[in-house]
Amino acid sequence: MTKIIGAAVLALMGSACFAQTPDAVAALARKLEGTIYVIPHRESVDGQMTACGLEFSAMKMDFSTKGGAPVKIVGSFYLRNSSNGGLFYALKMGIADRLGANPLVSAPANAFIRAPRGQAPTKARRADGENPGYALFVGAVDGDVVAAYQAIAEHNQLVVGFNRVPGQMDVTATLDLTVIDTKMVDGKVVREKSQQPVEEFLDCSGSLLKTVKK
Repeated sequence: MTKIIGAAVLALMGSACFAQTPDAVAALARKLEGTIYVIPHRESVDGQMTACGLEFSAMKMDFSTKGGAPVKIVGSFYLRNSSNGGLFYALKMGIADRLGANPLVSAPANAFIRAPRGQAPTKARRADGENPGYALFVGAVDGDVVAAYQAIAEHNQLVVGFNRVPGQMDVTATLDLTVIDTKMVDGKVVREKSQQPVEEFLDCSGSLLKTVKK
């Protein structure tokens, strides 16, 4: 990950004031609920496109297992070409509790993406991420992934979700993919927005699709 959370937000949540007052951290997290940032990525090998991704972070209240406590979701969603000339998707995710200067980051049991009104793809294969506290989920590009792609292209949205234990109720967040940074200005949350993440992801994936074998 190239960015864990907006610098201004991290400074606030890691300050002595907020570190000493958990209620204040929770209050700030409620203000920040929603998308924190989205960053587009593209990868190539020998000049040929191999992957297109969106890195993201979002704040959400976890009513599934934490009684409404804030949780920060950090991850990335990629489309990648495979060795057989097809496509697959890869979702990497970590979840951070105990917000502030020393958050507790842990890997979810299961995680998924979907369109806002769509279904999650068939359960992907799970593996530990290369970073402690993260898990990687890899799956085929099926109709549900295509629907998620359409939601990105048409509505600038993507739903991400996770649970902490298999069979447990999911925690979901709808990402606003136009949010490129989040700051606190005079006590108010200000989200800087741009079409750049979606435009770059679509441009990249268009090039990636040209590498897929018919």
